[in-house]
Amino acid sequence: MDNIDIRKLKSSWTKFDIVKLIDIISENDLQAYIEKQKVIDEPVLRNFLGIEKISDQIPVFWNEIQNHPNEIRLFSLFAAITTHYQIINQFAKFSNKGTFSGNFLYEGESNKQLTNIRSALVVAGASLQNYRREKEVPYNFTTIFENGDVGKLVKELFKKRLTIIGYDLNELDNDSKFIEACNKANIIDAIALTTEQFTKWLNGEALNVEADVFSIDKLKIYSRTPMLRVNQWMNGWEDIDFNILENRRKPKPRFYMFSMDARLLKRLSDVHRRNVNDREAIQRKKSDARVNEITNYIEGGFPWSTLSKDQQKTNENSKLKMPGLLPTAIIVNILSPDTKRNGKVLAQEDALVIEDKLDNDDVWQHGKISSFPTLRIPDHVFEEGWDPELKPIEIIDGQHRLWAFDDNQNFNGDYELPVIAFDNLDKAWQAYLFYTINIKPVKINTSLGFDLYPMLRTQKWLENTRDGVLAYRESRAQEIVEILWSYSNSSWYNRINMLGEAGGAVISQAAFVRSLINSFFRPTKGLYSSNLVKNEPQVLNWNRTQQSAFIIFIWNKIFESLKVNNELLWAKKLRDADGNFSNEYDPAYQGKETFLNRDQAIRPIMIFVNDFFFTLMDESILNLNSIKWEGESEDRIIDLENVDIAIEQFYSNGVLNEYVDNIANILISIDWRTPSAPFDNEEERRNQLIYKGSGGYTEYYKLIKESILRLGDEKASFVINKMS
Repeated sequence: MDNIDIRKLKSSWTKFDIVKLIDIISENDLQAYIEKQKVIDEPVLRNFLGIEKISDQIPVFWNEIQNHPNEIRLFSLFAAITTHYQIINQFAKFSNKGTFSGNFLYEGESNKQLTNIRSALVVAGASLQNYRREKEVPYNFTTIFENGDVGKLVKELFKKRLTIIGYDLNELDNDSKFIEACNKANIIDAIALTTEQFTKWLNGEALNVEADVFSIDKLKIYSRTPMLRVNQWMNGWEDIDFNILENRRKPKPRFYMFSMDARLLKRLSDVHRRNVNDREAIQRKKSDARVNEITNYIEGGFPWSTLSKDQQKTNENSKLKMPGLLPTAIIVNILSPDTKRNGKVLAQEDALVIEDKLDNDDVWQHGKISSFPTLRIPDHVFEEGWDPELKPIEIIDGQHRLWAFDDNQNFNGDYELPVIAFDNLDKAWQAYLFYTINIKPVKINTSLGFDLYPMLRTQKWLENTRDGVLAYRESRAQEIVEILWSYSNSSWYNRINMLGEAGGAVISQAAFVRSLINSFFRPTKGLYSSNLVKNEPQVLNWNRTQQSAFIIFIWNKIFESLKVNNELLWAKKLRDADGNFSNEYDPAYQGKETFLNRDQAIRPIMIFVNDFFFTLMDESILNLNSIKWEGESEDRIIDLENVDIAIEQFYSNGVLNEYVDNIANILISIDWRTPSAPFDNEEERRNQLIYKGSGGYTEYYKLIKESILRLGDEKASFVINKMS
């Protein structure tokens, strides 16, 4: 046909609107753009929808695709790709025909068209979010091909595109002519299908990814798998009772390490779970929830794997996608021929063979082993119909990781698992290994990780996870409040209402925790929870003991400064009214009529102290990480002895001590009386009312800064001027 011209498909891909349309269709928001209630480039919109005028009737497939929410984004991507012949050719070049997938390469200089292709792949869900700025972008269209009904809609979409370049719609009703036209236009190659796959799908037949793409025969490369030998035997173990009758036959003095494609490892493996017929089996019952969790983890890493499907689709959570790495080894036992399990026998021809020359006399040369062992897998294992009575590998630990893979799963890439393999290990020793791996170890407190690796406190991918940064902030603030209350040398000792009981201390545990979360544990500019130095990944490396000691140090300084000052009018009024002023008790600090005993003062003081020392670090004026800690501070718990040591080090640090002294002296100069406290006149009492309610936090914070600028020394004032 002389009038066929693929170049008639030339809608602009330099405008981001072509990418934006994927979201618009997915969110069913198209009508607002057609009616011009929302703005979009009109030619891009018309070409995408396949209409000549904005007033034309929308093709029916745009309404019908709304019934397929799982495939709607990829459908919209296919619509976008087929608006421009160059984009079709790009995808034909980068797609791996017949695999449902491809690898897009961002070649050459910065190019808006290529940038938008890359963005479209990510927005459509064909590629992971973390590839949005990469030069190489692997993608996968599998989801859309698993729905035959959507295939029919895509057929109508492609017909619409072909009529634009000159084909007659009636001719395209003939399947052979339609397939021929799509082939000529490079459309079939562009979506990574073979002609046979394309024909089946567009006629309503769902494609079977495993059958149509993956072949176990491809894994024959593992038929001779190289291994590493690990010799592990102590002479003293010879005295152990190796009892064959108790399934405790003497194990071989070595095991092996290798890597293998996850699909092949699962194919070769049986998981022998405990049941009424085999009470000696060691494996736990399969947990579908655990398997699903691992499957999601493999797809998008942690914490993305913990989100619901709807949450995973949001733009906000797309940044949480990470590589789903499984670096921990699967522990397996390679069975010998004729081994019995649950009444089943491993046939000789199905057994794996460990070819290891270690038993030969000539393997040791100059103190070194001259050869590496090999795992030999029989060729017939790679035939589609192989299904033995008993498989040659049994899993000791890691069965849920294997269950997360389908035997014939199509990988968009390579996914091997590390394996530690024992050679015909008796069942009692398997149970022993399982116990030592899964039961004996003491579980690590999640919060400990943030002390051992302080940089975790600033990792955005941990922000919204159940055991991540949010949990760290909340649990750590709780820990600090508890030590403020229980530490005998704290000015808050026994003065926090930990249980919410009526008639107890004025300040509640919850209020103090909130004050810390809103100050030292803020997501941004929090001294204990965020990056501290401009253009440099540096966080405060203090552990929980040191963090707690610093808060105690600050409040003890305020208490000490107030206690020795007899000239403050506001404090004198409270002391005179109470009549019980002593070294241990100061009504101005601990009484019921002072805000210093309430959230109203605690929160602004905590926020100010945090901001002040954050600025010192941020401006490189004082490096709190340079403090050399004495003693061996315990990371796992708040050790009271080390709290003493840390506080002493704060007192002995001249520069730090000077800053805190200055702050404490200024803070006590502020009138902290509650409106119900004694005043000389009504006007003074009314003035104090501005500090009540939520607005009081801000007013006190402003007053603290103003007071330091007015009364503080030059160093402190300099910091105040730097605070944002």
